[in-house]
Amino acid sequence: MVGLAWGALVLACALGWVVGRVFSDRYLWSQPVSWIPTPLLLAPVWIRGAVAWRRCRAARRRGGRAPVRAGAAVLAGWAVGIVGAAGIGHLLFVELGLHRAVLRPRSAGPVARVVFWNQAGVEAGDISSTFLPLGPTLFVLANRHSDTRTRDIAQAFIDTGEAHAAVGWPFDLFSRGPIRRWGSMSLGLEGRSRRGDGSMREDSGWAAWFEVETAAGPLTVWAIDMPSDPSLPKYALARAAGEAISVWRGSARVVVENGQQSEDAVGFPKPDVIVGDFNIPRGSASLAEFLRASGAGAMRSAFDESGWGWARSWPRATPLLAIDQCFVGSRVRAVEYRAMDPGVGGHRAIVVDVEGNEAEAPEAAGG
Repeated sequence: MVGLAWGALVLACALGWVVGRVFSDRYLWSQPVSWIPTPLLLAPVWIRGAVAWRRCRAARRRGGRAPVRAGAAVLAGWAVGIVGAAGIGHLLFVELGLHRAVLRPRSAGPVARVVFWNQAGVEAGDISSTFLPLGPTLFVLANRHSDTRTRDIAQAFIDTGEAHAAVGWPFDLFSRGPIRRWGSMSLGLEGRSRRGDGSMREDSGWAAWFEVETAAGPLTVWAIDMPSDPSLPKYALARAAGEAISVWRGSARVVVENGQQSEDAVGFPKPDVIVGDFNIPRGSASLAEFLRASGAGAMRSAFDESGWGWARSWPRATPLLAIDQCFVGSRVRAVEYRAMDPGVGGHRAIVVDVEGNEAEAPEAAGG
């Protein structure tokens, strides 16, 4: 009876992994299983495979043969074995990108370091000493807690070099280069997010864009914050968020000689870099749907281009899911990607180095 239950568990895990890879989070019913980390979902499959392998080796050492099994059992065994092997390959080369630990992209020119951190309204005090040593060209801070003051971070930038700042709620941008224009919007989603005390609050989602001058060239950066409730259908939510960005009409802040002024803007300008807390794991179909719906469908995952290892961001202490993302467009390429533990808050920070892509001709940003 125990053997039958164990076999059923192994088959269920193998089937669940296949379903998660094929359907991803396109449907609400496939969403939960697609998000389970491969090592957790396939652990019973790998354990069963290791036990079977040891039994076969022991039988050969005794000069005997493995017991003859019924055709259905043999077929199931082969299927589970194939899924287990495919899972190992997927984990090593897709989810962990271990080949990039050797085949690292090399920087050929000036690099801009983009740091993104979702403070998620968690008390952290003055975080300057945590993030300034990273040497960020751009530091995008989302959902700043009231005890973390913008002026403290701005002053730390001023004390260590050229400094510029802009606020596009709920994002603060601190930059080493001039910030030319920026704007922000509510995504208008019917979403919910969890507060620090565990209760739920309404969350419409937020997005902002910034046009910044850097040593690697002018960059247009989008920042995204999506609702966290895991019971929401993320594929539909991502599509709605992308469509809201594509048709946005609002007011942009523009830096002029004597200060700032407002001007009407239609649609977000074409992005070079997108960062944000999507509350959707890396590799999910809904992320590609967001890029398509927002008009940024040709962008690439910065992790897939230059990251390797676990590099997951939530929960901070024991990160299981990569829900904080970075994408890069055709005018830049990512040459370094890592997740960094700031020691406070609920998320790890994303640190990405990007450089201009000389193979692509500069394009004027839309407005």
